[in-house]
Amino acid sequence: MRLYRIDAGIARLDGDELAVLDLPHPDIGALLLDGDSDPATARIRSRVPLTEALPRSPVKRPGQVILHGLVYADHVVEAGQPRPDAPTFLPAPGGEIDDPGAPIRLPADAAARVDYEGEIAVVMGRAAADLDPVAAWDAVAGLTIVDDVSERTEQLRAMASQPWDIEALAHAKRHPTFKPCGPCLVTTDEFDRDPDLRITTSLNGAPVQDDRTSNMIFTISEIVAAVSRRIPLVPGDLICTGTPAGVALATGRYLQAGDVVTVEVEGLGTLSNPVEAPR
Repeated sequence: MRLYRIDAGIARLDGDELAVLDLPHPDIGALLLDGDSDPATARIRSRVPLTEALPRSPVKRPGQVILHGLVYADHVVEAGQPRPDAPTFLPAPGGEIDDPGAPIRLPADAAARVDYEGEIAVVMGRAAADLDPVAAWDAVAGLTIVDDVSERTEQLRAMASQPWDIEALAHAKRHPTFKPCGPCLVTTDEFDRDPDLRITTSLNGAPVQDDRTSNMIFTISEIVAAVSRRIPLVPGDLICTGTPAGVALATGRYLQAGDVVTVEVEGLGTLSNPVEAPR
């Protein structure tokens, strides 16, 4: 099932239309927290052609955003880091998540080294703690796309300190407009467990990232399980599962005003966002 959040409410894809559901929830995260409403059987309030709909981020304000690094083997190599023995992740503040099509705005005080990171994001479907990988996949509501935009100067400065400056590292990842997400949530029943999906990122139409989840060092289930052993999770929490090789940190081509970043994931759709100059 493909669930969208549009201005008219939560909607289910039905052919080439979005069936707007008679649900009171402001976003899919709130629907998941409720637990008593089933979008598969909810009454249809109205219909909107998919081509006329404006998708919003499926979860507007997740309670937690978990960010992963060093997951795709080639990205580990380009980053000059040792291959990790376990998932490496960072809890970041929750708060508002930006929509498909919304501008990525370069920060006024740190505009020179802003980087794209096309990723698959997990949306949790139930409360979870201390999971093993088998149980972890069953706790996931679905998958979506996120651009884990990062400000590299502050990030690298934070990682140079020993121990890492976690607060500064999280700030480098959570500037306003830095986490566009969407266009929809695809529920796990649409996939095999830990599916093999192609993920690509383009900058102004030119490919910059291209990999498959089969090349991840850790599966999605292993990532979710590792997080749950350190951080209690609740429905609607967002787990970003890491980015492939090809980021600007390696190529030197950072984001500039006027750019358009497009992330496409097999089975999940396309997320595209323009880049704007600082205010």
